[in-house]
Amino acid sequence: NEKHENVKYLKGKTFTNNVVADPDIMSAVKGATLLIFVTPHQFLKFDALQTAELGPDCKAISLIKGIEFEEGGPRLISGIIKDSMGGMDTSVLMGANVANEVAADEFCESTVGFATEGAGAVWQKLFDCPTFRVGKIKDVAGGGLCGAVEK
Repeated sequence: NEKHENVKYLKGKTFTNNVVADPDIMSAVKGATLLIFVTPHQFLKFDALQTAELGPDCKAISLIKGIEFEEGGPRLISGIIKDSMGGMDTSVLMGANVANEVAADEFCESTVGFATEGAGAVWQKLFDCPTFRVGKIKDVAGGGLCGAVEK
């Protein structure tokens, strides 16, 4: 927290002062209206989040590339998030980018796959910038599958 740097994965790349690491998930999400899931899928845990005090109409987006295989067949990570969060509006952000390229402000492109126009507009506005161009499409599953295949 003092250096505003992820020394393990993005050494030398400093985050802005408004990015603060908080090991307490309940504190980190209290009142949140937007949740961004970007952890490796094997570390997704929803027990605490299901009882979190989230803001009204909270939306989620998954930046997690991959597919889980369960007894009923393959499942997209976005579907697991949506179901685990009580049907929360869940979008995906997928592109052929890696974190160090984005952190270095190298030109990158991604696409938001969304279910509702409002969510698509919010996520596009949040992520789009001159070095990280974000398009959008009303297709969560298609976006998630493209990310999984690209992985």
